[in-house]
Amino acid sequence: MTDKELKDIFQTIKNERRGGAPHEVWVERNRGILLMQVKNTTDVTAKPKLGETMRHLFSIFFPTEGFAMAARAAGVFLLVLGTVFGGGLVSAQVYQVATPGAFAYKVKLAVERAQLFLAPNEEYRASLHTEFADHRLDEAAKLAEQGPDMQAFVPGVLASFDAEVGALSASLDARRSSDPDGVAEAAKLTERKMAVYQNILRKAGSLLPPALQPRIAVSRDLVDGLTIKAIAVIVEKHLAGSSAAPRAVVVNKFEERIKQAEAKIESAPPTTDEKKTVRTAKAKAAIAEAKVLIQEEKYQAALTKIEEVAELTKEVDDTAAPEGGAPADGAVTPPAPETVSTPNTSTTNEGAPPAPVSGTPPAEPPPAPPPAP
Repeated sequence: MTDKELKDIFQTIKNERRGGAPHEVWVERNRGILLMQVKNTTDVTAKPKLGETMRHLFSIFFPTEGFAMAARAAGVFLLVLGTVFGGGLVSAQVYQVATPGAFAYKVKLAVERAQLFLAPNEEYRASLHTEFADHRLDEAAKLAEQGPDMQAFVPGVLASFDAEVGALSASLDARRSSDPDGVAEAAKLTERKMAVYQNILRKAGSLLPPALQPRIAVSRDLVDGLTIKAIAVIVEKHLAGSSAAPRAVVVNKFEERIKQAEAKIESAPPTTDEKKTVRTAKAKAAIAEAKVLIQEEKYQAALTKIEEVAELTKEVDDTAAPEGGAPADGAVTPPAPETVSTPNTSTTNEGAPPAPVSGTPPAEPPPAPPPAP
């Protein structure tokens, strides 16, 4: 190929229409057909409404994502401004150590709600819920160590703790669809965190009076439910072949749950109640079946048995109480019936039987015997 031929080829390529545009000859020849097709597919009489036009213009100058980021930045600025004018770092420290019943505690909760509102994504929001659940449980544990006046705040603090646990449960459900690759790690972290929560609740419950035991039991049941849900996610990911949920992790989670159930059964005091005895026997049988299913690697069936064991051991743990002694952990002792005392208005001598409570008038005492001669 000569230089002249190569130059002609380059010139031809340079003169070609870019972007695949049709040649002018073809466009001129088929212009009528093209215009007719456009006319048949377009409503020339339709005009955009004013609202649509304004929304379009607003989206151009104020994008939704940019507006949300600006709102978050403004919220953070207001929080910082409030902290500075409220005393700077000193006031922030006061809010952090505020205890239930104080005005600063309400400010602390308001700041936490603002942090949740300004969370940029679901993962960061879940971490905030975990942090706030830690705060509530730490507050409940400290209140349990104090006197009855401060222990009266425990139910309200545990209600806030339950709300955070519920938010963590909802977040785990959401991540199963939004982040299927990372949900296994989140489930493992959740399961470990719930084990810590159970230990703290158990210790706090041992310090509280019987009247507050039912409230502790509610929180423990909620934590236990989230633990089972986290294990279910791990099993699901293992069966799907995820490397984040290997067999060793699944077996370890099952063994931990079985040990907890066996510890509850062994710590329950002996009882003559036939129903409690039957529940204990069913729990032991379910544990034995779960162990066999785990050895056979039938993890979905084993999970069903673990859920059954959790329900049965919860009943054993919450209803069993030592006969003639202190109530078991989570048990509720009914208060003693109130006695009505009626003042003795009779003129009987000391040691005489008290006047009856009914409306029948008291019988007259027998006459005294005559003195001996």
